[in-house]
Amino acid sequence: MPITDRHSLSRYRAKLGHPVNPVNDEPPLEARTKTVPAPTPSPEPMSVPEIDLNELERADSAEYEVAVAVEEPPVVAPRPSPPPPRAQTAPIAPQAENTKPKIVDGHAPPPPPTPPTSAKAPPAPPAKAADKSKDKAAGKDKTPKGKPWFVDLFDEDYLRTLPFLTPQATQAEAEFVMEAMQLAQGAQVLDIGCGYGRHAMELAARGLHVVGLDLSTPLLVRGGEEAHRRGLTINFIRGDMRELDFENQFDAAYSLFSTFGYFDDETNKKTLQNIARALKPGGKLLIEILNRDYVIADLPTRVWWEGEGCVVLEEVELNYFSSRIQVNRSVVFDDGRQLEQEISVRAYSLHEVGKLMHAAGFRVLEVSGGYQTRGRFFGNQSRHIIVLAERKETP
Repeated sequence: MPITDRHSLSRYRAKLGHPVNPVNDEPPLEARTKTVPAPTPSPEPMSVPEIDLNELERADSAEYEVAVAVEEPPVVAPRPSPPPPRAQTAPIAPQAENTKPKIVDGHAPPPPPTPPTSAKAPPAPPAKAADKSKDKAAGKDKTPKGKPWFVDLFDEDYLRTLPFLTPQATQAEAEFVMEAMQLAQGAQVLDIGCGYGRHAMELAARGLHVVGLDLSTPLLVRGGEEAHRRGLTINFIRGDMRELDFENQFDAAYSLFSTFGYFDDETNKKTLQNIARALKPGGKLLIEILNRDYVIADLPTRVWWEGEGCVVLEEVELNYFSSRIQVNRSVVFDDGRQLEQEISVRAYSLHEVGKLMHAAGFRVLEVSGGYQTRGRFFGNQSRHIIVLAERKETP
C-alpha cells in the first residue's frame, strides 16, 4: 500500500536502519548533479572581442569547457583548398555528440567530415518518455483502458518496494488478530486480500484453518511455495473479493494492510455484504482502513525510500470530493528498469465506517487506531481505523 505520510515511513525505516528523505522538488541525493566551480571571474567583464583565445585554449585542458560567441576573422588557409569564409554566427551550438568546438590560434577548424552511415547515432529518448507521448497523443492512461490499477500492480516487483514488512511486524499483527477476535484452534478463517499470505501463515502456525483469497497469481504462487516449505496447510484461492460466493462458512474474516477501499463506494459496500454472507451468524470481521482525518493533514506530499534493489518515489494527494488517496509511484530498479504506477484508495472517517458497517449487516464492537493501541482510537492522530465487527443474525 502507499506510504501516505512521512511520520509512519520514518518509523518503518528507523527499524531497518535506513534514512528516509521527504522530497520537495528534488530527486534523491545520490542523483543530484554536482556543480563544478567556474573559474574566478575577471575584475571587470570583458566583451567578446577582448577575450583571450589563448586563455580559452588553456582552459580547455581543465575539467570544464567554455563556449563563447566569436566573430571569426578571415580564415588563413592551412590547406590547399580552404573552406569558404562564413558569416558571423551566434554562440556555437554543441555538436551532435555534445562536444564543444575548440579554437586554436584564433582560427576555427574546418567543417567536420560527414559521418559515415555506420556512425553511432545520438541516443534515442527514454522508452518511458516515448510511451508517455504516444499515450497522451492517443488519449490513453498509464493503465490500459478498462483495466483497474490493482489488477497488475501486485507482483514480485511490488514486494521489493516494501522492505518494512518485517517478520516481527507480521507476528505482532497476527497476534492482534487472534486476541481481538478471540479465535480458538481449529477456527475457520478467511483472509481477504491475503497477498503472499504473510498473516495467513502466522495464523495457520497457531492452529487455525485459513483460506487466503487474492487476485494476484504471482503472490499466491509465492505464498503456496512458502507455506509448503514451512509445512503449513493453507488453501490459497485466486478470486475477486467483489464476487465472494461463500455462505455461512467462516467463524472469522479479516482484511489488513489497507486492502479495503479499492473500489467505488457502492462496490465497497457490496463487498462488505459479501463478507457478511460468508460468515456464520455471530462471526467476527477485523478490517483495517485508512483514516481520512489523519492523512488529510499530511497531504499532498512527496516521499522516497530505498526498497530491495530499487528506489521508490511516491507523490501522494487527496481528492477532497471523493476522499480517495491518489498515488503516483515511480520505481527505478538497479537493473535499469523503470515503472510508473498509479494507486487509488478510498479513505474513510470513523463516522463513515460506522454507517458502512451497519448497512452491510455488521455491528461494530471495537475500534483501534493502531496495532499497539487496541481499543483506543485517537481521532486524527490515528493513522488507521481498525474495526472489529460482528455479523448480525440477519445480514
